[in-house]
Formats: sequence, structure tokens, C-alpha cells
Amino acid sequence: MKEFIKDIFTEDKSEGKYSSKKTVGIVAAILGFIGFIVDGFHFYEISETMFDSILIFSGTMLGASLVKSFSKKEK
Repeated sequence: MKEFIKDIFTEDKSEGKYSSKKTVGIVAAILGFIGFIVDGFHFYEISETMFDSILIFSGTMLGASLVKSFSKKEK
């Protein structure tokens, strides 16, 4: 399980570098999920535009890391 989590955050397995885009995207997705829970239990009223912004940001960060991985040339 630990290796699986490490692979999620790793940009390139051969280099062993962690991807900041994936990390920020996953953190933003978790914050969006927490926001949905807080809004669902009516602790606070959270506007839908904030949810949209968080999800768009999260998707953009995760998508940017995927596009980067497709553009790498084979050595």
C-alpha cells in the first residue's frame, strides 16, 4: 500500500521525483471533498462557485501532469 501511494505522487518512476502538480491537485481535491461534506451537513453555507473553482483547479493540476507525461520523449 505504501508503494502504491508513493507511485501516485511520483512524476517519473525512473527518476524518483515527486510531482508538485499531482500533489497540489490531490490536496485541492481533498479540500473540495471536505467542502462538500461541510456544506452537506449545513455547518456553513458554501457557494457553488467556490466548489467549481476548487474542482477546476484540481482537475487542471492533475491534467497538466498527465499531459506532461505524454509529451516526454523515449530515450
